Amino acid sequence: MRLSTLLLSAGLLAGLTTTAASAQTFKDPGSYNNFIVSEQRAMLKKNLRYISKSAHSDNEKKIDAKRQDLVKQTEASLQKLARLPAFEDDKGFKEQTTEAFYQLLKVYSEDYKAVDLLAATRTATVENMEQYFKLQELAEAKLQVVNDSVDAAQARFARRHNMTISEDPEGKRLAQYMRQVSEVNGYQHKVYLAQFRIEKASARLIDALNAQDAAAFEQARVQLATDAQTATTELTAIAPFRGKDAHYRDAARNMVKYYGAFAQAQAVQMKELLERKDRFTKADADRMNGLVSGYNTQNQKLVAAYNQAGNALQDTYIPVFND
Repeated sequence: MRLSTLLLSAGLLAGLTTTAASAQTFKDPGSYNNFIVSEQRAMLKKNLRYISKSAHSDNEKKIDAKRQDLVKQTEASLQKLARLPAFEDDKGFKEQTTEAFYQLLKVYSEDYKAVDLLAATRTATVENMEQYFKLQELAEAKLQVVNDSVDAAQARFARRHNMTISEDPEGKRLAQYMRQVSEVNGYQHKVYLAQFRIEKASARLIDALNAQDAAAFEQARVQLATDAQTATTELTAIAPFRGKDAHYRDAARNMVKYYGAFAQAQAVQMKELLERKDRFTKADADRMNGLVSGYNTQNQKLVAAYNQAGNALQDTYIPVFND
């Protein structure tokens, strides 16, 4: 299943309702404003292409290529801003926008690496997965602080130069896309974390079974039953997406419920068989093999349904962005 990607973008600036003169001369504040806005939009589109590729593709190389495109665009935009003189010595708008661009670049080249490194170990514990998502949220929050300062700087610039700014059609479209991505991210993370609660105990159960360690198997079985009950409660409390689409949540809940039922029934039988593994009869071996086969079949079916539902959530509610 694909996990939603970070929504890291500079604050969406507003274009002017009216502009004058050429963007090359910057003899008027409107052209100056729109030059900065155009650079921000170029970066934002690269960001959204990256997000779209992450949501609709499993090709890691292509996804990372989109991330690198964003980094290159951000570097190019920073260079253009560095060469841009302040309009009538009004430095605030340029400086705050430059800082926002720089923070975006830093997040993708530094904070992103931290997230990526943690991704390699996130399956160890629920705490690691929570930290994985926390790093994403911190990165977004870090940018939001800078974004707010950019919005304020643009508003001050407009007031000083008697300009009227408003959200233009393109800005509205990009903002809507960002809202959709953020909405899907938040929902998917809640469901994912709830079902992920069973991962560690289920892995320990399989390890103990392979090692034929009855005591370790029993400890893992009890923990799995407890974790599955907790996860089921958490998932039940999550409403359907947008109040109507419960496919992803229900797929996660079906999987978790199966683990809980398995821990309370079939796993108990497996534990009893492991306790007398030194005097196994053919009937015991056949019974164990049947229990293992039944588990594998049902588990594969439920995991496939869960992954499919997670991908469908993104495919349905995150539109393809090809601008």
